[in-house]
Amino acid sequence: MNKKVVFALMSLLLGFPLFSQVTISLDSLSPPQKPFKTEWSFGANGGITLSKISFNPIIKQDMLLQYAGGLTARYISEKNVGIQVELNYSLRGWKEKHDSINIYKTGFPISVPDDSMKLAKYSRSLSYLELPIMTHIYFDMSSRMRIIFLLGPQLGYYLSEKVIDSELTTGSSLSDPPYYELKVQRKFDYGLTGGMGFELRTGVGSFVIDGRYYFGLSDIFSNHKSDYFQASSNQVISVKLSYLFRK
Repeated sequence: MNKKVVFALMSLLLGFPLFSQVTISLDSLSPPQKPFKTEWSFGANGGITLSKISFNPIIKQDMLLQYAGGLTARYISEKNVGIQVELNYSLRGWKEKHDSINIYKTGFPISVPDDSMKLAKYSRSLSYLELPIMTHIYFDMSSRMRIIFLLGPQLGYYLSEKVIDSELTTGSSLSDPPYYELKVQRKFDYGLTGGMGFELRTGVGSFVIDGRYYFGLSDIFSNHKSDYFQASSNQVISVKLSYLFRK
């Protein structure tokens, strides 16, 4: 056998134990990694909603301020990823901006008063039972603080409605649009929700604040060609504070 080959093999065999000892020594210097533990959390949430309805034909609106709250369950199955499910009572709806432009855009045959006339106010509140099922993603900012991201589908079921602000125009020929008398026709609601927030982890539990946007994919009114609206989907911004205790 070639002497150079024999020398290389002997060097490799003799050097391997030394290399192993150096590797073990370096590993012993690095801090031990804590094993990941799955985590269950349960609690409650509450906050405000800012809602409108995406109508077609367009109706100009301001955001309607109301509230929402419910129960939260979260399971973190692996590092940085988990699932979060909620059962909430949520108020949505719309608040109209009334002016001549808005009235024309509705496409309804109603007369428009002079600029000096007092125009109507109208807002309607819709209550829903909702079930968001979201992927929960988090990143540690420190030992106690996390930034979180939420994304997933949301289901809802219409419960009731009421007009919360209705002021009719006086001294003019302006009549109510016909949809004012129209009740919600489609009770089942579905769409996508997503947002981000921060979690403070303490010895007594976690405090979470997050902001979300819900994009409805269903309509609250029938949307056949003969109907008033071709689209009428829920759009909701929410800001919530949650308290979770960890098991």
